[in-house]
Amino acid sequence: MNARTTGFRASVCCVLLMSWSPSQADAKPVREYLQTRTDQTEFSGGVLVKVGSSIVLREAYGFAERELSIRLTPDSIFRIGSLTKPFTATGILLLAERNQLSLNDSVCSFIDGCPKTWQSISIRNLLNHTSGIPDLFGHLDAVPVEDTVAEVTKLLRSLDSPELQSDPGEEYSYSNFNYVLLGCAIERYSDQRWEDFLISEMFGPLEMDNTLYDDVWALVSGRARGYTVSDNRVANIEYDDHAAYAAGGLRSTLDDLGNWHSAYIEDRIVSAKIRKLATSPGLGDYGLGWQALKMFGRSMYNHTGGIDGFASHLAYYPGEELLVIVLSNSDHEDTKATACDIAALILDSEPLPTGDAGWLETPRRERCREFEAE
Repeated sequence: MNARTTGFRASVCCVLLMSWSPSQADAKPVREYLQTRTDQTEFSGGVLVKVGSSIVLREAYGFAERELSIRLTPDSIFRIGSLTKPFTATGILLLAERNQLSLNDSVCSFIDGCPKTWQSISIRNLLNHTSGIPDLFGHLDAVPVEDTVAEVTKLLRSLDSPELQSDPGEEYSYSNFNYVLLGCAIERYSDQRWEDFLISEMFGPLEMDNTLYDDVWALVSGRARGYTVSDNRVANIEYDDHAAYAAGGLRSTLDDLGNWHSAYIEDRIVSAKIRKLATSPGLGDYGLGWQALKMFGRSMYNHTGGIDGFASHLAYYPGEELLVIVLSNSDHEDTKATACDIAALILDSEPLPTGDAGWLETPRRERCREFEAE
């Protein structure tokens, strides 16, 4: 898996909507499922399931450090990859709500060396991946997070007006580079570095002490080691600076993510109006920092992250107040499918994982099939 590439595709389970109430939420089948996954497929990660303010399950399975037989705990710290994007998007929307920027502002209003052909591209186009800008993420050199804006400027000045892949607003194309540019926008409009702005506006006030940019060279107590699968065996990843910035650079924990999301849906970060705008689907089922679609016949918004050694997923069903977070220290783990299985068990919706080896060995996407959003 390329640290500079993390995709996100829509998946919908086509099932009949069944009656369900929060009082029915039961941790036992989820716990049995996760233990079976751990025993038979070496699931390694942490899971948080909440209904409203009540924690249904908060557990970890597998190892944080395999060589030393150190097990993961619910407090373990993981890279979250593109699950960073909802934080960056929320930062932009917070600035918009304060009238420090407009979602209709041109990309060229905050980027030095902006190609003239980008003049009609808006901040909104970056948020919902309809900018038409080719994904130039892989062309950026790995630099310290504080030097990213300068690196973007250097790259753009070295290019000969890169041609747009589509007209702004016409096509959805998931792009890490869009969110790198949004990080640059936060720095320009807030007069703070991207990470410092998130700390001052969200991480600090919400006491998210374990959520920061993932400095791979720092000694971080409780941080899980990342693994990959190579030649059918689990292997250590090669640690280097992923330079993922505002597109996928954060590390976090189950509790920090759960607390942040509680503040988000309680409108303690941005207003209900802005939140509803962000979680409403547009082209590609993508809103402003979230994918929004139907799952099990219910409304749901979510985001996945994938980066060297790690995978993540956060899914929320507003009608049921159901939150499912899956963080894994294996980039081979399909966290989106795992979260789908867990939601199916909690909501008692088909298709349910049976827990037997044969079922678990079938392609995961057969349980959460990929369809066009309803």
